[in-house]
Amino acid sequence: MAAQPIVIFPNGGWKGIPPFQQGWLEGFAQKRKLLALADDAPDPIEQLSLEQLGTVEWSNVSAIVMHPAWVHIVVPLKPRCLIAMLPAPEQAEEEIWTKCRSWLCAYSTLVVAGSEALYLEQSFRRGSVFLMDGLDETSDLFARQAVEWHIDGFESDTLIRLQQRHRANWRNELLQKQEQAADASSNGYADGLFYHSIYRYLTGEADFARRQLLAAFEQMLLEGRANTLQNVYRFLSAIELEQGRLPEAVRTYGYTAHGETEWRDAEQLTDWLASGKRELAKAQLYRLNDDYRKAAAVLEPLADDPEAKTLLIATYIQMGRLQSALALGEPGHWQSAGDHRQWQHLKGMTLLLEGKRHDAIHSFMTAGENRQEELNGMIELAVMDGVSRELTRGNKEAH
Repeated sequence: MAAQPIVIFPNGGWKGIPPFQQGWLEGFAQKRKLLALADDAPDPIEQLSLEQLGTVEWSNVSAIVMHPAWVHIVVPLKPRCLIAMLPAPEQAEEEIWTKCRSWLCAYSTLVVAGSEALYLEQSFRRGSVFLMDGLDETSDLFARQAVEWHIDGFESDTLIRLQQRHRANWRNELLQKQEQAADASSNGYADGLFYHSIYRYLTGEADFARRQLLAAFEQMLLEGRANTLQNVYRFLSAIELEQGRLPEAVRTYGYTAHGETEWRDAEQLTDWLASGKRELAKAQLYRLNDDYRKAAAVLEPLADDPEAKTLLIATYIQMGRLQSALALGEPGHWQSAGDHRQWQHLKGMTLLLEGKRHDAIHSFMTAGENRQEELNGMIELAVMDGVSRELTRGNKEAH
């Protein structure tokens, strides 16, 4: 059987693709048909325009998407494989791209992150996530192999575990080198301890993760870091959940709570624990530690319970899983006009990602029919349309 084609949706023409990825992607053209929405695509890569997308038999095609602005164009096409291969977010980027990135990753069949921060964020939201940042050849090799396996129809679960284990060991080796060089007072050392703790959490080594986290917390206190309770120590509550220590986890979160919202969250956790609603407390603690994937796993069997349903809808929205959130229905406590406008906007975006552009626009208009400033969905759609066209041009800077 002939190898199935690949379509690249780039980040500012072919020249917008990072150099360490260009050669590897061009190598695909030696084995299968490779197309790109780029006016500067080199031979033998075939150039494809936006107007030609309807001529492609997407059920036999793998799409590699390299900018969030493509989400409303690619997702409705329903390619056989949808691979999000995204660079690190820009500093102080516009909120629209944060949301589009979340949606694109949620609807993708595989995610390849271009930075460690994005990689860890997505690892807490979904499976099939890899890191390819050009900084570690072994780590990049796992990611490249995962993409090739995925395109050829093979599972990559083994590679996920191997890369996580490699990253944990890589972090550990860096820490040991710093210790041997008597460089433990550097800023990078404390951060390395924290990242190492997160990797050990992902690999299921909760005891190891706890030791590294407490060491990171101690080092950051010595350095006089700000907000270490909220930014570092709080993660101990997620580790304690993994150790089966729910009451201790609730107390740990309480120690770190700051401000009225977090104090209310801590009080709610205590009330749920006291009233025997342990699974709600557990799911909320995972959410408060940004581990939405585990929160959803706890909440899904409880979706008939109104409190669990509300938490699950909020969790799905945070994960970018708009269709899943919409399928559960509008939360009963969303009574205000603003709440209903928010739900209508969510419905519009879900319809847009299903390829129902006309219905999506109608939902956006409904959300803003009484308030001109609520036409956010229409504005976002116009921005996404404009930027996606610019991204095909090699002489344009990526947004």
